[in-house]
Amino acid sequence: MHPILFKIGNFAVYSYGMVIAFSIFLTSFLVLRHGRKEGLSEETLLNIIFLIIVSGLFGARLLHILVHFSYYFRHPLEVIAIRHGGMAVQGGVIFGLTAGILFLRRTNLPTLRVLDLLALYFPLGQAIGRLGCFLNGCCYGKETNFFLSVRFPFDNVSRHPTQIYYCLSNLFIFLVLFFLWKGKRKNGSILLIYFMLYSISRYGIDFFRGNLEPLFLSLYPTQVISFFIFLIAAAFFIFQIIRGNCHSDNIPG
Repeated sequence: MHPILFKIGNFAVYSYGMVIAFSIFLTSFLVLRHGRKEGLSEETLLNIIFLIIVSGLFGARLLHILVHFSYYFRHPLEVIAIRHGGMAVQGGVIFGLTAGILFLRRTNLPTLRVLDLLALYFPLGQAIGRLGCFLNGCCYGKETNFFLSVRFPFDNVSRHPTQIYYCLSNLFIFLVLFFLWKGKRKNGSILLIYFMLYSISRYGIDFFRGNLEPLFLSLYPTQVISFFIFLIAAAFFIFQIIRGNCHSDNIPG
């Protein structure tokens, strides 16, 4: 692990923050470049990207605090200490997309088309962000003798590198979505498929997490959230298929 990237005098630059910043910059750049090719307003895309970043970071931190409420109740000052990590991806996605939808409703941009574009690059940004988790040593897994196990310095115990599992699964999701984007699709389908695939991967990998507390039927809070997100996304996806092309034409990639 390498939580501190480098120091300038007494000022420390943390790996987690730098990786997250790079992830945001890269995905924003790719969305803007892709949006221009799609003929979307660059100014409006910039506004929605900024809104999603701000609301997403807030939502990610809020959900993390709620999931680990007992800890933050005992250490309230830690609520604002994010240099060591502490972002729940699901909270960021939910808050970010909600803010994005509300904003898009007030513009002339096609809502589902823009959401598809954003969802296409979400998993790439998440994959990069998980490298920050690995360098930081957070979001680690349970103890194991698995040959891919990693010894984390805080206890020198072999554990599942769940950060890497998340990273690889998100890269896979990105490749799947990128392939689907190239074919014919209905507006909104990329977003729904992203939610379904991410929920499945998150639900499965979380069984190997070592720093989560069960919430219901031995399931972690993030798994419960993933379960309901999958059900909602799958229901909309099935409805979209049944409804056909009433409101959304098949479009080429």
